[in-house]
Amino acid sequence: MTIRHAALLVPLLASLALPPARAEEPPGNPRLTVDLKDAAIVTGAELGLIGLSLAFKESLVPPYCRWCEPPQIDKWARGQLVWSNPSAANTASDAMQILIPAAAATTLWIQAAPYGRREVAEDLVVLAESATTGILVTQGVKYSVARLRQDAWARGTIETKDDVLSFWSGHTNFAFTTAAAATQIARLRGRPGWQWLAVATFSAAALTGYLRVAADRHWLTDVVSGAVAGTATGLVVPLLAYQPVGAPRPLVTLAPAPGGLALLF
Repeated sequence: MTIRHAALLVPLLASLALPPARAEEPPGNPRLTVDLKDAAIVTGAELGLIGLSLAFKESLVPPYCRWCEPPQIDKWARGQLVWSNPSAANTASDAMQILIPAAAATTLWIQAAPYGRREVAEDLVVLAESATTGILVTQGVKYSVARLRQDAWARGTIETKDDVLSFWSGHTNFAFTTAAAATQIARLRGRPGWQWLAVATFSAAALTGYLRVAADRHWLTDVVSGAVAGTATGLVVPLLAYQPVGAPRPLVTLAPAPGGLALLF
């Protein structure tokens, strides 16, 4: 993963003014708002941390694998799914990293436009915040686990630090984070057809995961784990970001609880 994944949505925000004009909210859905200042600060901080993780990659990533041998299910899946031309699958999965967020952001923009440019900005900022959160968590997991990639395992050598950054799949995580966040934003806003947005984006995300195995870059368990973590991130971040207009707290908050933290709805 590179910082460009997190920054894909930033150019979309640059041209937005923030007038207060709004259309009527869909019946049965409360008016929601986002603290744009707080969301921008969080997103910017996460981008900065992602940049630092990339800048110090050579120092942070070990030159050896901590998780070197795959379980049998991963070996079986590799034998079944890897393409004869893995580079084609790799190129296709890279393309999905642009197509999925671009399509999701465009759809949210079109849906929010009748309610004013501020609402467009809110939805795109939350989508971007979800993406940066997913990337930052992924970087931390990759650096900590240091799992050997499929192709490096097959050839029996570690040639670069990237060869031990297999778990979990960053491409898959990014795709599922974007799909889940776009779906959650549209659902919370009460947009018509949000179910079809879910079908389209999650299908594209699943294809991305398949392509990462076909490209011989990730194990099946990398893809499944990345999908689960990405979906969780994409669903939770919008819940934390949006709050009803005039409400004293967000839709969901974190609070101390016996043994740890609890989500309060």
